[in-house]
Amino acid sequence: MFCKKNVTTVIWCAAIVWSIMGILSWSHLPIEYRPGGLRLTFNSMIDHMLHGHFDVDPKTVEEEGFLRNGKVYAYWGIFPSLLRLPVLLFPNGLHWDITRLSSIMALLMVLFFNYRTWRFVSERYLGGTSWVSLCLAIALAFSGEQVCFFEHSLYQEVCFWALAFASWFVYCAIRVLCEKEYWRYGGVCMAVAAGCALLTRVSMGIGLYVALLCFLIIHFYRWCRSFRTKDEGVTLLSLVVPTVISVLAIIVTAYVNYRRWGNPLTFANYDLYLYNVEFPSRIVRTKTYGLFNLQRFYLGIVYFFVPVWIFQKADGHYVLQDSFTRLIDANELPPSSFFLTDGFMLLCGALLIVGLLRRGRVFPINRAALASVAVSLAIPAFLMMIAISMNYRYRAEFYPDIVFLGTLGCVYLYNNLKDVRALKKILVALLVVSVVSSNLNIFLYGESELGPAYLYIKDGIFSYYYHRVF
Repeated sequence: MFCKKNVTTVIWCAAIVWSIMGILSWSHLPIEYRPGGLRLTFNSMIDHMLHGHFDVDPKTVEEEGFLRNGKVYAYWGIFPSLLRLPVLLFPNGLHWDITRLSSIMALLMVLFFNYRTWRFVSERYLGGTSWVSLCLAIALAFSGEQVCFFEHSLYQEVCFWALAFASWFVYCAIRVLCEKEYWRYGGVCMAVAAGCALLTRVSMGIGLYVALLCFLIIHFYRWCRSFRTKDEGVTLLSLVVPTVISVLAIIVTAYVNYRRWGNPLTFANYDLYLYNVEFPSRIVRTKTYGLFNLQRFYLGIVYFFVPVWIFQKADGHYVLQDSFTRLIDANELPPSSFFLTDGFMLLCGALLIVGLLRRGRVFPINRAALASVAVSLAIPAFLMMIAISMNYRYRAEFYPDIVFLGTLGCVYLYNNLKDVRALKKILVALLVVSVVSSNLNIFLYGESELGPAYLYIKDGIFSYYYHRVF
């Protein structure tokens, strides 16, 4: 037991070092001075907000801005800009690029809550030092969300913080499902996490808000029953406080939207997107198919799970290229599949779902509550599968549900299937593939150009990366 505890300690310490060095790419400082450019957008955003405005300096956001009434706006949530407040206290603080430092902070927060999640389920359900516990620790530390997004850009910073808040939410959600008394504390934490996520990346925030609503309904029902059953686990205050926090975050978000777009329900008006000048076809595509369309769902399956779109046909075109170019602005490099980067967690989650469909009590958590949260956390992933653009970083929206189901799937596995030797071999093999594939994706992502992939891979995907690397 002592030896296995040492192994898990080494795993989490190594993950911390690997995460920090991944962001810094072994040769960069966490803070840099820049005269201008996209990575100073949040600096400009907080400076303008302190003066009562919600636009940004056009020299920072560049083509990623939206031109409205003579001013340029960014569509990202305001939370990352709040982190720049201390920077403004220093001379030339507006030119301090802290994107890497901010990304490191967010990534360490992801790692922290992944560790807390693992420790909770490991000590409570997985026997502390079982092979299932060890595999879960490796999966949460060295594969999937923890390592797939090491590219240090402003785009990634937003995703890192959205993942950080989602990781916090998932940890609290699992504890609330397993420990009813934890709701008094966990409900408040989930409300804060969901609100911050909404102010960072709305697609992630929507999923967390729906999941939080499910918890509020469940505990409101328990509170109503408490008058008859004398259950003191839920108080009116434990329902009111999360609700107030959630509503306040919605009000702030609506106000920001109103000041930016003139409509509290608009998060970005792509008719005003400056990149439309460079890609005029996007205006027609948006008007024809909208920002979200169910016709793209099968393309989402291909892009995120079965990337056959990288294979070139005899005529020089790629598989499904006509469909992608007709329905989608960009299917971005690198090609990837959740079956490779997260196979271990996906199989554990699938085992859990199959177990929940069986009759009899096979899991120590209320099935309806677990199912409602899982479906809610799947909403961001579904939105990305029907979105007008499919970018590599949009994989972030899938991870809250993958971690949630995969972690609880490990509990089901340990309780019911841990002695099935063939299954153990399959899971260990998938874990190795997940770690290798996730870290390979770091390298490929760093070598990939952003934007429509078909502009860059005219000579084939392998030729593209060969020339990028060598």
